[in-house]
Amino acid sequence: MKTRMRVAAVLALLGACIGVVGCASAPPAGTRWESVETTAMPSPVHVLVVVPPSYDRNPERRYPVLYFLHDGYGDGKTLARRGVAEDALARMRNGSLPEFLIVAPDGSGSWFADSYDGKRKFAEFLVQDLPRWTESHFRTLAQKGSRGITGISMGGYGAVKLALTHPDLYGSVSALSGAIIPFGWDDLKRYSWVARFTLMRVFGRDPDKNSFDANDAWQILGRQQFDRPPFLVRLEAGTEDPYGLNGVAAQYGNLLNEHGVPTTILLEPGGHDWSYWRPAMQEILDWHAARFEYDAR
Repeated sequence: MKTRMRVAAVLALLGACIGVVGCASAPPAGTRWESVETTAMPSPVHVLVVVPPSYDRNPERRYPVLYFLHDGYGDGKTLARRGVAEDALARMRNGSLPEFLIVAPDGSGSWFADSYDGKRKFAEFLVQDLPRWTESHFRTLAQKGSRGITGISMGGYGAVKLALTHPDLYGSVSALSGAIIPFGWDDLKRYSWVARFTLMRVFGRDPDKNSFDANDAWQILGRQQFDRPPFLVRLEAGTEDPYGLNGVAAQYGNLLNEHGVPTTILLEPGGHDWSYWRPAMQEILDWHAARFEYDAR
């Protein structure tokens, strides 16, 4: 398959997706570090919540919510540690960014998917328990038009895949340098041993007993054709991405458009690192903000 051959440049990226970065410091002002109980996971999931500046002084108002899924080297506190939360809150305070909540779960090493052995059902947590917890603990607008999802690299894959498998959940979907790459068993032979270990740890180690095909974003999209746009998508990547994810964004974005999912593709100067991602995340936030439905109050 020509498309699969073109994504060979991303193989090294997979090896990077097992990194786990610890962060013991308290989250900055305007954010909360919460623990969410769930039966989908063996232990509670830690979640960073970026709370709009007007939240406490305007108790009648409800807000849209954007779910953020971190990259392979990240964790739940990535947005705070990398300055994205601080940037967003400053812009909300000065009025250049409309106010909404950002909810960022810690999914280190998970690919934000259910594991084949059933011990860690992260996708189930994301589409069931996390929205339910968010809407019961914060004043959010519990409607599709006020709910979005985004992610970087591994998280970008998770955001797009979850939206495709649950098209009634989000109104806006985006990925920044999304690792939206083939996950078929036959693709594994092209990957390094580290990459194979990472993926097999989540999706299974047996060629006859695994969930690779079920989690392959290309195969998932190939089985779908939408008569009505289910949501809007933005795929953004740097043109100097060393893993070729700019090409992946262009190819997958065109395929989304062909299957009835309106998709904007933005390729701009940048690599696969936070010197590019930090300012690019503000573009992502602007894009979602312009598409959210807001409380009239």
